[in-house]
Amino acid sequence: MSTPSTQSPGLAGHGAGKLATVHIDTYNAELRDEGGFIGDRASGRAFRAILEDGRERVRDGCGDPIGSTPSEDISKKKLDRVMQDGDPEAAGVVLGTIEEFAQEFATVIRRFMRLEEWRDTQRIVVGGGLRDSCVGELAIGRTAVLLKRVGA
Repeated sequence: MSTPSTQSPGLAGHGAGKLATVHIDTYNAELRDEGGFIGDRASGRAFRAILEDGRERVRDGCGDPIGSTPSEDISKKKLDRVMQDGDPEAAGVVLGTIEEFAQEFATVIRRFMRLEEWRDTQRIVVGGGLRDSCVGELAIGRTAVLLKRVGA
């Protein structure tokens, strides 16, 4: 691992606040509401909870259209396959999850943007592996559309 003094001038270390063409003003915000930290509403755990809730609402005597795997154990690749090749009802559950998650994500971003340190934010980098799947890309895209609709 290189130290800042031996690091090449063109390379930034993990978590660097200044890059060649980017200045990171802040990340996250420890805003709370009655449910805990606001940012937790746009996490992987939140996505899985929304997925589980959607699955519970459609379960009947025939079972779950996505299968018996617990929501927290379903891979992003499997969710992508459900959207592409799965049963229409299972795909509908995943699509509903994407929509509900995007609504939450947009709410979190709008709340953050009210903070002084977020006010002039031009771009938001989404981490946590969300972009590593079609489902994640759809969630990010839907969030962007929701924010643009309200001028955020």
